[in-house]
This record gives sequence, C-alpha cells and structure tokens, in this order.
Amino acid sequence: MKFLDIFFLFRLFSVLVYFMLASQGGFYLLSFHKVLQNLPSKNFIEIRKSIDHVIEAPLKILYPGGFLMMLIWLLIIDRAPDVWGYGLLVLSFVLLATDLILAVKVSIPLNRTIHNVVTESGGQAIRIQKKWLKFIFIRGCLSISGFIFLILHMMIRMEMHHA
Repeated sequence: MKFLDIFFLFRLFSVLVYFMLASQGGFYLLSFHKVLQNLPSKNFIEIRKSIDHVIEAPLKILYPGGFLMMLIWLLIIDRAPDVWGYGLLVLSFVLLATDLILAVKVSIPLNRTIHNVVTESGGQAIRIQKKWLKFIFIRGCLSISGFIFLILHMMIRMEMHHA
C-alpha cells in the first residue's frame, strides 16, 4: 500500500473521530442543552451522573486520540502557505485543542464535583448546573466550528489537487 493510500485512510479515520467529538457538541447545542437548562437542578445532577458513567471511558480515548491524530496530520501534510489550505487545518486543530483544554481544566473537575453533590444541596447544585451548561455550550461551539473548518480544509485541498 502506498503512503498516499495510508495517509488517506489516516485522514478518513481522523475525520471520523473529530466527527464523533463534534457530534456530542451538536447534540447538546441542538436540543439537550435546552432540556438540561430547564430541568430542576436535582434532576440535572442525577442525569449528569448517569451520563458520565457511560460516556467517560469513550471520551478518554477519543479526545486524546483525536488530538494526536490532528497533530500528526499537521506534521505530515504539505504546508501550503495559503490560509485556505493549511490555515484551516491549523485552526481546526487549535479549536480541538482548546476544547480539550477546557474539558481537562473545567469540565472534568466539574463532573467530579457533580458526582459528589447531594441532590438536595440547593444553591450549590444550581450554580454547578449553570456553570456546566455554560462550558458545554462553549465547548460545543468550539468542536463544531473545528469540524467545519476541517471539512472546508479537505474540500479546498481536494479542489486544489483537481485544478
């Protein structure tokens, strides 16, 4: 198998991983954010505990894996000096990295706090709910934007190779 074929498969798999990460953000932005926002804090805390139990393990693999794949992609791609070619890929990587940093610095510690909150804690639960929703909204916007820039990068590169 030629290097070009391997790199094509690598990019395809990288896009799939990025899509899975961005789809989580899309799901929250399209509907689940509003649902969680309108829930009483007691219900929010219980739902978050249940969701984290299921989603934590896959995300521990997908986020670092996606970050590494995007970094490798940046390092081995032809660095065309144009913004539309290489610049969109860099921007996509930076947005994913920012999402990952917010996950590690804010969301994961907040999720740990949620796991320790007693649902009858009133004011603390409400503050946690608002903060969590604020950051999941920001992270959703980052991951969806990064995915869009990645797709644009690929479309432009494809157009450049066919021109």
